[in-house]
Amino acid sequence: MTAFRRTLPISGILWITIYSIIPDGYTVLVENHGQPEVVIVDIIDFQLQRAAIHYFSSPQEYAKDIEINEATLETLPTDQDRFNIVIGHYLAVHISIGRSAELLGMSTPELMVRLSRSGIALRFGPEAQEELDNEVEVITKSLRRK
Repeated sequence: MTAFRRTLPISGILWITIYSIIPDGYTVLVENHGQPEVVIVDIIDFQLQRAAIHYFSSPQEYAKDIEINEATLETLPTDQDRFNIVIGHYLAVHISIGRSAELLGMSTPELMVRLSRSGIALRFGPEAQEELDNEVEVITKSLRRK
């Protein structure tokens, strides 16, 4: 892990100090005269947070359990729309965390870490037989790819 500190001039009179710890997923804090001004977060964490906010501000949009697949997600105009649909249906308990991770192109452990880091509740274990069957299918596909 590498840590660094940079002080940068902005507009000739404003100086900011940026602190960062690398790798991805950590926060960058921008200060102005020693006072926190801006926090920069990982873009995927930001998209997950926005998706959760979207869900909690409009849960009725996710009341209906719809089929979500890669082809459907490819038709959406932005990555944020993709995150909104997947995380919204995850939070509405229509799809599992494993399926959500698969649809977002990441591993289940990575999504779990990102959701946890972003303050989004994790659901553990299937709540129905169909969800268990889907989890087994996702895991089986994942193991075949290796």
